[in-house]
Amino acid sequence: MGFFERIFGGPAPPPRQEPVVSNAGELFGDLATLTRAGVMVNETTAMRQGAVYACVQLLAGIVSTLPVHFYRRGGEVQSRVDHPYWWLFNQSATNEYTSAAMWEFLMESRLLDGDAYAWLRRDRRGQVIAVQPVNPRCVDVQRMAGGWRCYTLWLPDGTVKALHEDDVLHVAGLGFDGLRSLSPIRHYAGRSVVGLALAQDEFGERSLGQGNHSDLLLSTAAKLSPEQKDDLRNEVERRYGGLGNARRPMVLSGEFKLDRLRMSPVDMQLLEARQFSVVEVARMFGVLPHMIGATDKSTSWGSGIESMTLGFIKFTLKRHLEAIQQELNRKLFGPETGIHCEFMLDALQEGDSKMQAEYFGKALGGPGSQGWMTINEVRRRKNLPPVPGGEMIRIAGEKPNADAKTADPPEEPDGADKDQGGDSGE
Repeated sequence: MGFFERIFGGPAPPPRQEPVVSNAGELFGDLATLTRAGVMVNETTAMRQGAVYACVQLLAGIVSTLPVHFYRRGGEVQSRVDHPYWWLFNQSATNEYTSAAMWEFLMESRLLDGDAYAWLRRDRRGQVIAVQPVNPRCVDVQRMAGGWRCYTLWLPDGTVKALHEDDVLHVAGLGFDGLRSLSPIRHYAGRSVVGLALAQDEFGERSLGQGNHSDLLLSTAAKLSPEQKDDLRNEVERRYGGLGNARRPMVLSGEFKLDRLRMSPVDMQLLEARQFSVVEVARMFGVLPHMIGATDKSTSWGSGIESMTLGFIKFTLKRHLEAIQQELNRKLFGPETGIHCEFMLDALQEGDSKMQAEYFGKALGGPGSQGWMTINEVRRRKNLPPVPGGEMIRIAGEKPNADAKTADPPEEPDGADKDQGGDSGE
């Protein structure tokens, strides 16, 4: 039995087999879109916009800090296990990538390109020994005649790899058609929202670079030759143009009249428009504006930071985490192993001592709460050693040792006065 028969369960494809479906046009086509604002928008230019960079950095950074734990299912109970893959997804994905860098790369790819890819490098036994992230713009996906997908990867070292779908971690995004997802930047809201924000940034840079007094008209009743017009224009640009001449008064000699052809950036409400673009970009990524520094507007999530954080976790972060977890579990384990992995969202409480105290207090069965954790489980979360008797779960309303009898007092030695402090006249 050959290699393809053992790995793919079927014969090797014939040489130069043509794919049934391919995304080569997407891969090698026009990767930049010219918007109506007149700027080129793609995954690279979008990261030059401050709000886009802040949203991607926030979401990718959060995922990179969440630990991945492994569990074994036993009926309705699951228990945490020490798995060899823990090191790959929590410490070192490859010799080049730490796990944090790998998660940030994959999240950036998913947020900008729509798809995130990683090569699951296996040993001869089929065990994953490295997780190599791959640029989604260097991946071509083809559906072969047997129904399986072939991933062609153009790696940074110049080599090309053709891999079976079982050896590629493919976290798909919105618009997934079985091969590729659509880019939020080039196909969805990012095309107009990010394009407008980039145009506003470019306009502000040009306006500032010209000293905020461009678009001026010098007129005179005298007739000037073309050479005199050029000399006058060059003189004005040299003396009064550019950022170094900002706020420098213009001095005119002769019968010249100075007029402004357009409104100033302040009159055009450039600052307000740019602030609105920040909110639009945050809405596109599902990020609360105040989380990327837009604190001038009030939020509708509530007055407490806890309620705002819960809304962000429920409606934005969990959508990305579920997609990653499902792809990891089906490519690494499968249903027959009884093992699965999950991101630990409780790690988001680190650094907030008040929130941790309230959470662990309720988990241990505090007032008005049904306990679901033991003292030693909490101590393990905090990297503390277990204590004797710390494996009991407290039930709400139950007092420890409530039914225990009071211990008998110790016997006193013979000759001791048992009536000390009382009347002795009887």
